[in-house]
Amino acid sequence: MKNHTLSRVIKKEIFRSAGFMVIFLTITGIGVLAWSALSRNALDTGKAQVKNNLVCMVNDTYFGTEQIPVVAEGKTYYGCCQDCIAKIQNNRSVRYARDPYSGTEVDKANAFIVKRQGDTKEVLYFESKENFKRYLTTQTT
Repeated sequence: MKNHTLSRVIKKEIFRSAGFMVIFLTITGIGVLAWSALSRNALDTGKAQVKNNLVCMVNDTYFGTEQIPVVAEGKTYYGCCQDCIAKIQNNRSVRYARDPYSGTEVDKANAFIVKRQGDTKEVLYFESKENFKRYLTTQTT
């Protein structure tokens, strides 16, 4: 009889633990979905866009501080150091990037610039805000 009672106690404990696990996973899942929706909404409203002058357009890096303006072919680009200034002035390929959505060549001086998602300072250059929004729909969360 003692083993039967112990078996019932163990079964109750397992079911109670499983119930807590289901509740925990449900709450966690709802939290993840809410965070994903909030993040996507922030990106959809253009809050992901960064100002051109805060990006080194040679290293494609967001610095968050004013970079050195460089005029080339009548347009203003930005670099972080003297080497970058020279590269912008002398190397056309540094002034252009590929739109990750359309594959079209984009002039960095006119691009819609966003920080790549995640813990990074790397930026992406888009032809337009609309291309950026389309690009988001192709990304998995």
